[in-house]
Amino acid sequence: MSNSSDETGRAATAAGQVPTGEAADDSAIVLRAKGLRKSFGRADTAVDALDDISVDFESGRFTAIMGPSGSGKSTFMHVLAGLDRVDSGSIIMRGKDITRLNDRQLTQLRRDRVGFIFQAFNLVPTLSAEQNIELPVSLARKKIDRQWKDEVVERLELGDRLQHRPHELSGGQQQRVAVARALLTRPDVIFADEPTGNLDSHAGAEVLSLLGRATTLYGQTIIMVTHDPMAASHAHRVVLLKDGRATGEVRQPTRDSVVTALSELSAL
Repeated sequence: MSNSSDETGRAATAAGQVPTGEAADDSAIVLRAKGLRKSFGRADTAVDALDDISVDFESGRFTAIMGPSGSGKSTFMHVLAGLDRVDSGSIIMRGKDITRLNDRQLTQLRRDRVGFIFQAFNLVPTLSAEQNIELPVSLARKKIDRQWKDEVVERLELGDRLQHRPHELSGGQQQRVAVARALLTRPDVIFADEPTGNLDSHAGAEVLSLLGRATTLYGQTIIMVTHDPMAASHAHRVVLLKDGRATGEVRQPTRDSVVTALSELSAL
């Protein structure tokens, strides 16, 4: 291990973190990233966005990914979700190496096995809330599980908003529609990209609580990219990235422990 890695490990311990890559029960792993590398540019202008990242994600757990600007957290989420390709390494989702899939297979995987929640909600403005919730299943030309849909709608308290279009909903309500849409297909993993970035503190806390309950009630696996320590404190753990490398984790995070860990990370 390099001196840089030794310093990272010491800082992680000092900040109350634990190193990444600790062994977990394989049967509990829904998503495994191993030796991921990705760079942008060529020759002297090449930038290593991901530099040998290996992280496991367990079923039914809520993980936040954090790091300074340029740390690689967005690139990491994009390759995990099959939205971008790595240069080398493997990403195993429920036993299938998605790095070996062609574009058509990746499209099907994202449609059938992955859910997305975005900062900008990404709702279709001409569709009702109900139609937006059903959209991924409709596009896949699959039958909607009405019982499951009713349960999701009830849990998210959207029953009286189903016929409203996005512009008739508050930001918090729009994001709840996005959460319902992500849950409807019962995906292996839900990826949330700054899901509270456009919400006030109350609505943001409400959405984060809903995501937390999805792991508890439904065993949903959630991976969230965020820059907000308060948002990260709702997760079961925080994976820290710097310069394209996974440098450590904070487990059972609080806002203060995350702030401390990020400060230690910046000092490296």
